[in-house]
Amino acid sequence: MKRLIFSGLFLICAILAWCQEMSVAERNAAQGFNDTIDRLAPDFVLVSLCIADPTDWHDDALGLAGHAFLRLQCPIFGLDHCFSYEGERVNDNLYRYLSGQTKMGMFRAQTNDYLEDFRKWNRSVHEYRLNMPPEAEQRLWEIMDNHTTNRIALRHDLNKYGCAITIVKFVKQALERTPIVYAPDEEMEYMTRREIGYRSLANHPWLRLISMIFTDNKADKNLPIDEKLIIPADLAEVWQQATINGKPFATYVGDVVEGAPLNNNKPWFTPMIVAWLILLVTIGFACTRYPYWDWFLLGGQAIFGCVLIFLWFIMREFGEAAYILMIVFNPLPLLLWHWRRYWALPYAVLLLISIIVLFCLPHMLMDPAYLVLALSYVVLFAKDEVKRFIASRMTTHQ
Repeated sequence: MKRLIFSGLFLICAILAWCQEMSVAERNAAQGFNDTIDRLAPDFVLVSLCIADPTDWHDDALGLAGHAFLRLQCPIFGLDHCFSYEGERVNDNLYRYLSGQTKMGMFRAQTNDYLEDFRKWNRSVHEYRLNMPPEAEQRLWEIMDNHTTNRIALRHDLNKYGCAITIVKFVKQALERTPIVYAPDEEMEYMTRREIGYRSLANHPWLRLISMIFTDNKADKNLPIDEKLIIPADLAEVWQQATINGKPFATYVGDVVEGAPLNNNKPWFTPMIVAWLILLVTIGFACTRYPYWDWFLLGGQAIFGCVLIFLWFIMREFGEAAYILMIVFNPLPLLLWHWRRYWALPYAVLLLISIIVLFCLPHMLMDPAYLVLALSYVVLFAKDEVKRFIASRMTTHQ
C-alpha cells in the first residue's frame, strides 16, 4: 500500500513537472523562441539601480549631486549592460548649459567598460537590486533598448530630464499597473524640486547661488514623492524604504566600485561673506562725501542687469529668481542717477519691501546672500534723503 501511494505521488510530480516544462516551451514558442528557457524566472533578468558618488565641480558640474544609472543583467545569456542618461560636459561649454542648449540622451555600455571611468575618477558606485516582477524587468530592458537605439535627445533640465527622474519614469513605465508604495517623507513632502536640488549643493555655495538664478521654482511642492526624486542619493534612500507587492523595492547589494571619499569642505569665501563686506563698506562710505563706491555699486548693478536682460531674451525660461534679481540689478538707476532726488527714496522703499517679503516667504526663492546685498542698495539710494533729513533737524534745533 505504501509503495502504491509513493508511486502515485511520484507520478503526479512527474506529470506536474512535464506540464510546467510544456507550458514554458509553449509560451516561448508563442514568443518566437525555440527553447525551454524560463524567461519569467525571477533571476532571468536582474535589475539594479547604481548610484555614483558626487564628483568635484572642476571635473564636471553635472556630477555634483552624484549620478544614477541602471544595470541590467541576463546571466543565462551572459549579458551585463549599464544604461545611463548623460550627455555633454557642462564644463566644456558653460554657455550652452546656461542657455538651455545642452543635449542629453540614453547610452548603453558593457558594465565593466562603463565602470572603468568611475575607477579612473576614484568615485564609489553603490548598487541596489530592484525587486521588480519578471515581466516588468523584460519590459524595462526593451524600453532601454528602444531609447538607446533611437538616441532620443532632450535638453538638460535637472527637474524634468535629470538622470534620477528619468530612471523613475522608465521604471514606472515598465511596472505599468504594479504600484510602488512609498513611505511617508515629511521633509520632502513640503519641498519643491528646486529646493531639493538646492539642498544637494550645500557644500558649493557659489553654485547654489547660480542655481537659484537659472532654475525654475514652479509650485510643485504638492507633486507625488516619485516626481521629486531628482537627486540620485534621495532616489536610493526612498526606494529602499518603498515596497512593491509587500516586499522592499530596493535592496543594497554592495559597492561595485570603491573610491575615495570626496573632500566636501565648504570654502570660507562664500557669497554671504562677500555680501556682508559690500554692505559694511557701503555703510562706511555713506558717512563720507566720496562718491567712488557709489559709482562702483551703480556700475556693477548696470552691468549685471544688462547680462540678465541679455540672457532673458536668449533663454526666455528664467526661474522666478532672475526676475526678482532684476528689481535690484538693472541699468535704470545708473541712467537716471542725475534725477535721483525724485526716485531714489521710493526705490529704496521698494527694495526694502521686496527684501522683507522674500525673507518671510515659506519657501526659498532667493539665496540669502542676495537679501544682504540688496540692503547695500537700500543704503545707497536712501542715504541722500537720510542726510537731508538729519541736516534739516539739526537746522531746526539751532
